[in-house]
Amino acid sequence: MIRSLARASHFGPTLVVTFVVVALAWSLGWRGIGLLGVFAAVLTGQLSVGWSNDAFDARLDSLAERRDKPTVAGAVSSRMLWWVAALAATASVALSVLVAGWIGGGFHVLGVLMGWTYNILLSRTIWSWLPYAIAFGSLPPFLTYGLDGTAPPVWLVAVFAIIGVSAHLANALTDVDSDASLGIGGVVGRLGAGRAAVLGWVLLGAGTAILVVQVVATSVLLAAAVVAGFVLAMVFAARSTSRSSMFTSLLAVVVLDVVLVLLLA
Repeated sequence: MIRSLARASHFGPTLVVTFVVVALAWSLGWRGIGLLGVFAAVLTGQLSVGWSNDAFDARLDSLAERRDKPTVAGAVSSRMLWWVAALAATASVALSVLVAGWIGGGFHVLGVLMGWTYNILLSRTIWSWLPYAIAFGSLPPFLTYGLDGTAPPVWLVAVFAIIGVSAHLANALTDVDSDASLGIGGVVGRLGAGRAAVLGWVLLGAGTAILVVQVVATSVLLAAAVVAGFVLAMVFAARSTSRSSMFTSLLAVVVLDVVLVLLLA
């Protein structure tokens, strides 16, 4: 049961997002019990989003015969997933306010709410990108207001929002055909794989440019390395015809930007 619940939580992305937020918190100055509280609040929030996603998609996953899904394999029921998702969301709300106060915690609660909004309302619409932008953009104010009551720099919020949307576009590219066969799909399905990939590169280009402007005054060499990494990823994607390569290239730039954000913070 525990293993099935872990799989249904989208455990890989859940851990990645949690690690990134905790790393950003540490780089901003969070330490000790406060940092542990950030970890717990983010982990429970991400678990709730993952579980509610699999619970809501259980019927479609069954129609698509996705045996990799615990609900389709019969290892766990959608009803159970709704219950544990609600419990995790409740814990996340309480932990967010406890560790970061009403303002900082409120931003994290907003992010979790956007995750649920994506799952239940917007994942199959042209607005599927919006919850990602709001959810990821709410992470810096969660940490800065929670730490010392100050607003985060605008560039940090913008870059996190861009990273969130870009990651969504990259991830959706791998499922665009299966979604189309079921008559569903978000912004990537509406735009088509080609235009969605171009949009992803444009957004990541803007985010990377913002980061380069921030870092160039400190280290021209690091700024040049970031630009070179972005260009190499684009060249690799352009020379390949597979969507998996496009996904890998886009995700590589997302990782590059996240690393640079952590260094700057």
